[in-house]
Amino acid sequence: MPRLLIANCFTDELAGDTTRLPQAHLQTAAASSHLLLWFARDGDVILLPVEPEADLLAYITSLTRTDVSTLRILTPPPGQSGTELLTADRLADEEFRVGLRKTLDGEPVDTIIALTPDAGVASLARFLGAQKALPGYEFINQGGGTLVNSKAVFRAVAAGAGVPLPEGTVCTNRQDAEEAIMELLDEGHPAMLKRDFSCGGLGNEILSPVPGLRPVGAGRLLEISERAAVREYLDERWMWLTNEEHYPAVIERYFPNSRAITAEFIINDHTSVFSQQGEMFSAPIANAQVIPAPELEAGALAVLVSASSRMCESLRSLGYRGFFCADAVLTPEGEVRFTEYNGRITGSTHLYAVIGEHVVGPDYAQDRVIAEYSGWPVPSFPAAVARLVDSGFAYDPETRTGVVLTKAYSHADGTVRYCVVAEDIAAVGRIHDQVESLFV
Repeated sequence: MPRLLIANCFTDELAGDTTRLPQAHLQTAAASSHLLLWFARDGDVILLPVEPEADLLAYITSLTRTDVSTLRILTPPPGQSGTELLTADRLADEEFRVGLRKTLDGEPVDTIIALTPDAGVASLARFLGAQKALPGYEFINQGGGTLVNSKAVFRAVAAGAGVPLPEGTVCTNRQDAEEAIMELLDEGHPAMLKRDFSCGGLGNEILSPVPGLRPVGAGRLLEISERAAVREYLDERWMWLTNEEHYPAVIERYFPNSRAITAEFIINDHTSVFSQQGEMFSAPIANAQVIPAPELEAGALAVLVSASSRMCESLRSLGYRGFFCADAVLTPEGEVRFTEYNGRITGSTHLYAVIGEHVVGPDYAQDRVIAEYSGWPVPSFPAAVARLVDSGFAYDPETRTGVVLTKAYSHADGTVRYCVVAEDIAAVGRIHDQVESLFV
């Protein structure tokens, strides 16, 4: 029986009004959706927002040892926001659904794997009579995918599970937001302001009473300490923060000079299983990650895993099934404070679940470090592949080291994302520096 893979990396709930998103943002999302190709196996049916470049598809399947001739790749007609996002209106297109059913030719779908489990995916599963193939169908069908990707709901779930959080709150009106911000600023703490649904730090801004801070994990930082200035800021940014007042805003303490650490799990019918942990880097928004996190002390790791497990259990009891990631900061004082969770395949999952487990080998975390970097300017995807091969940096299965291109070429900024597999973090750094100079 075939599996159905759905590359909906930025759904209606997470994107808000998709017609208002910048074209560059849409193009980046389209490239990100092709990360799902790493999960493809022989015989899969794959739904993508746009056709993948042939070179990308051949490159990924050569590393995963997938027979590309057995894959069936479909793209629905354009939707309200065009072709870059695999939104619910595209998945619901009647002609597309009929074509999908013909492609399956009577074969029952064994498993449905979506980048983001949302109601549109549940609707498609129901159309195909494949509700049992979608983990947590009943929960997802009632909009549960929104709950497991909401920064506001996260704070409630985490607090209820006794998970350590930054000081702060969830605000549905400007007055409460003003008071929450002033409470932090008056104590000398910077305040992180977050849109409920966004990723990679693109929906975050920092207000700081302290001069000279570098914004990490946020798009911008403003030096503000007076109430009048806070009020003026909210007058200007409140509609942006709340997605036109569709969602609440999150206000929390920002910890400068902290490490951003993550833990990923699989939640099934009976328990949650720890998958891997890592560290994120931002400049100022997310641009690199390392798996596993280098030199993470045992105490911090224990808190990261145990507290994440408690949140997993809370969500499992609600009915969520699938991939789960918890994000936290490790403060300079050694405290772990959790900042959000994500109930979906994240921008890290392919690194450990596919490149680590299947390309490098199941014991990769014992003697290898995997570090991924975004924003490498290259002429094209094929040109990047050729230059890595010619320079000797391409991944070598014999040494289990080298560079793997992980993401489609972004036509928005002319870059690709790649990961370095090496024996330790020092070797990763050396290879990274050399790769970045290949097209200079």
